[in-house]
Amino acid sequence: MQARAAFKYILLLQHYCNFDLLLSFKYRLYQNDAQEALLRSTIARLCDLYNEIRSEKVKQYKENKISLSKTDLRRIALERRRTNENLKNIHSQVVQNVADRVSASFNNFFERRARFPRNKKYKNYRSFTYPQSGFNLVLTKKGHKIRLSGIGEVRVFIHRPMLGHVKRLCIKREAGKWYSIFLLERIDKKVQDVNYIPDDRIRGCDVGLEKFVVLDNFSSDEYPEFLRKSEQKIVSLQRHLSKKKKGSRRWRLLAHRLARLHLHVKRQREDYQNKIVASLLNKDTDVLVLEKLSIENMIQNHSLAKSLADASFGRFATRCFKKSRMLGKLVLFVDPWGTSQFCHSCLQWVPKDLSQREHDCPKCGMRLPRDVNSARLIKWLGKMGCSPSDGGSSLAELFPLPSLRRMASKSVEARSQHPKMLEDVTPF
Repeated sequence: MQARAAFKYILLLQHYCNFDLLLSFKYRLYQNDAQEALLRSTIARLCDLYNEIRSEKVKQYKENKISLSKTDLRRIALERRRTNENLKNIHSQVVQNVADRVSASFNNFFERRARFPRNKKYKNYRSFTYPQSGFNLVLTKKGHKIRLSGIGEVRVFIHRPMLGHVKRLCIKREAGKWYSIFLLERIDKKVQDVNYIPDDRIRGCDVGLEKFVVLDNFSSDEYPEFLRKSEQKIVSLQRHLSKKKKGSRRWRLLAHRLARLHLHVKRQREDYQNKIVASLLNKDTDVLVLEKLSIENMIQNHSLAKSLADASFGRFATRCFKKSRMLGKLVLFVDPWGTSQFCHSCLQWVPKDLSQREHDCPKCGMRLPRDVNSARLIKWLGKMGCSPSDGGSSLAELFPLPSLRRMASKSVEARSQHPKMLEDVTPF
């Protein structure tokens, strides 16, 4: 009954939160020299407009105690466009989107998700967006082209077909290259009822630094450590860059090489995670159970911070969640507390530190690798609760996650030497 009620919560959550699936498709642009100059000029003008709108919002509050709304900021942006000759060639919706960015930055500050908005530098302002119109994808004899308002037809390489209805277009600059990012809307496939899914089609997954993923059926995959492999090159380039005069020709060349190297590491990580997610959510798996890790707290450990950032567990959880919605499958999250300290068979408390990689239960005699025991316990918790989740994107959840905290006594939570579990809990 608890699982069925949670499944209804998932459907209600998708209905009221407008959980239409938004997919992004990224394609490389191949612009000529004139179009390159127009793209750079557009970025520079929009960056100046961003700083003007931000300064106006701060000025109005300091002098008149008026907090300008998003509509007010859009009105200011359009007025700047009517009076500024440099902005007249830019599409009106692109100009209004700059006001939306200013409003979003202040909202993030007031909701304590970011610091107070500051003026943008040209090198940090890397994109502009067409929210609804101003762009069109056309097919010519020489391939695909994007017709951009104020810029012209730019050649684009469509290496995979787009699935869904195009909502908006973002033009972005990354390490000297230009990319078009289409945001598409696609209706989710029908979510399966977890009560009718066989046990062998439910997988518990434990993530870690030694082995990136370990499943309850003993299958695992080691993490290649892309950042560690490129670390010496990064250190060497950074050392040479620090000795050059900032803004000089050689400084710009080295900065570009360093940016390209960081982008290469990022793409390696993304490609690896996409392949792992595809293998996890294969035709033999309908439900995947993961831990809802608190990355912000984990990264405070300075001895593991670099490895945790390189592994990017948060992005991995988000990819699993989005991929499952595309395939009509489920990804469930559980509370990570105690998943490595309890026996999955008898729920006996078996404390162990990070150096102990084997689980040996003194009560039932269960002996197996530590990560496999955790994966099986994660799977059991997921089957018990099956609570809806936000996909691992935040620390807060609309509904409480399945957890061992409510099953353990206070002595266990205090790490007592004599733990006691509730007697009515039924393990595997």
